[in-house]
Amino acid sequence: MKVFEEGMRGARLFKAIVILFLIAATSLLWGEEPRSPFERVSKLVVVNAPAKAAPSRLDKMEFTGLLVFGGQVTISLYDTKTKQSLWIPLDGAQDGISVSGFDEDNGTISVSLQGRTREIAINENKIVTLKRTEPVVTANRRTPAPPKKPVRVKDDETLQKEEEARMFVSDLLLSGMQQREKFRKAREASMARAKGN
Repeated sequence: MKVFEEGMRGARLFKAIVILFLIAATSLLWGEEPRSPFERVSKLVVVNAPAKAAPSRLDKMEFTGLLVFGGQVTISLYDTKTKQSLWIPLDGAQDGISVSGFDEDNGTISVSLQGRTREIAINENKIVTLKRTEPVVTANRRTPAPPKKPVRVKDDETLQKEEEARMFVSDLLLSGMQQREKFRKAREASMARAKGN
């Protein structure tokens, strides 16, 4: 195994020497001096990159929804460039964008803009078919509201009697608190006298 590895190293070294020899020979044949890798290039070589096509509005479209209602199919597309959502009927157009094909088996729709067509995948989303087209009406949709109680307006005499009753209760509570305080002080005094004896 070692012999094989050493042989492979030797073969690689031989290939490298042959490649260097060929490079040196071609430069000698054409009369050029070999250049140092550390030498500055006197002439600046400009290489133009191929022009990239700017992404069109069609490339930024995303499928967001599908609505089938009464046999009419409407596709919802979101334009990430303009941040707008569009509802476009199948085989219809809006804002220059047209939806021409809907392939439910492959999960794609064909969207066209200015003569360019793109297939957009829809299989990542769940399609729910609306089964019922008319709402079900029940006989009694709302329960009747309970009748409102009439607001009674009190006369001045009743209002005065209620005020007097509130004052009477307040006075009773105050006198009860005073009696309890008096009882507490009397008990503390009798306890203090008992301890002193």
